[in-house]
Amino acid sequence: MILLNHKIFKKLVLRRTKIGRASDVALPPTTVSVRRDFLDREELDYYETLYKEFQAKLDRYFRENTMGDHRVEIVDLITRLRQVTNHRYLVEFSQKEELNAEDLASSAADKQESGICHKPEEDPVDLTSNKDVRDDDDKIMVKYFRSSRILKNIELENFQTSTKLEALREEIRFMIERDGSAKGIVFSQFTSFLDLIYYSLYKSGVSCVLLNGSMSRAARDAVVKRFNVEPNCRILLMTLKAGGIALNLTVASHVFIMDPWWNPALELQAQDRIHRIGQYKPTRVVKFVIADTVEEKILKVLEKKRLVAQGILDGSSEAMEQLSVSDFQTMFGK
Repeated sequence: MILLNHKIFKKLVLRRTKIGRASDVALPPTTVSVRRDFLDREELDYYETLYKEFQAKLDRYFRENTMGDHRVEIVDLITRLRQVTNHRYLVEFSQKEELNAEDLASSAADKQESGICHKPEEDPVDLTSNKDVRDDDDKIMVKYFRSSRILKNIELENFQTSTKLEALREEIRFMIERDGSAKGIVFSQFTSFLDLIYYSLYKSGVSCVLLNGSMSRAARDAVVKRFNVEPNCRILLMTLKAGGIALNLTVASHVFIMDPWWNPALELQAQDRIHRIGQYKPTRVVKFVIADTVEEKILKVLEKKRLVAQGILDGSSEAMEQLSVSDFQTMFGK
């Protein structure tokens, strides 16, 4: 049936891929890797406590045959677990975090020692040693601090890092060590997590700017201009909604995806912000995943969705072989 759908789609859908244009549009190579880290003991205890609490609720709903009645709540519970893998502050200090509308609708329809108990280590090299740049960053940080809901609720003098924050800091250091002029884009679905990243990088001496979907056109243009023009502005923090607009950010050669998205096509859009015409450097994409958590289960779901799409659009025999009978039944509502 999927092969039949492929034949139908082939007649109706016109697809232009990078592979199809490889002969006349030469792009540098791109590498995509998944970085898996483990929560430290304190983070893991916190995660498992929430997981058991949520699991008890799901078991009760299942016994009462009321799963459908609590669908929105279940999605919210999954979202909470995802947030905890980023940083426990997202659950402790922020109000209910709203995902991008498309992401939420989609979900409803279908190593370093420094961990949570340690303060973040300082980078050995200040990447923004230029005093003028640092002064500008200080002014921006004060203004941003006043507008950030989560940062206002945290005692910043006792700010605690997380496994993902430390993993990102490490990857940024690697990026700079390999290429002194390199820039990167950090994507997350959670605006509050971007606030925490902003503060963590600022304390580390990494100059960065933030772009989100609530910004005016003028503010968005100013952020993009600074990132493109200023050599010391290394990192652009971006939300899913903002990343979906037509942005050409080929000044960057690295993409860091902090949390998996329900729609794999959106991850490809994020990667294509840098891997497009005008890019002259090899590009690198790093996806961060916390092992043995809900994030790994989400990755399995995404891989199934990718195989279904690949089978329908490309008629891939490899994709067909990896899909189970239950996957086929799910596709047709059986």
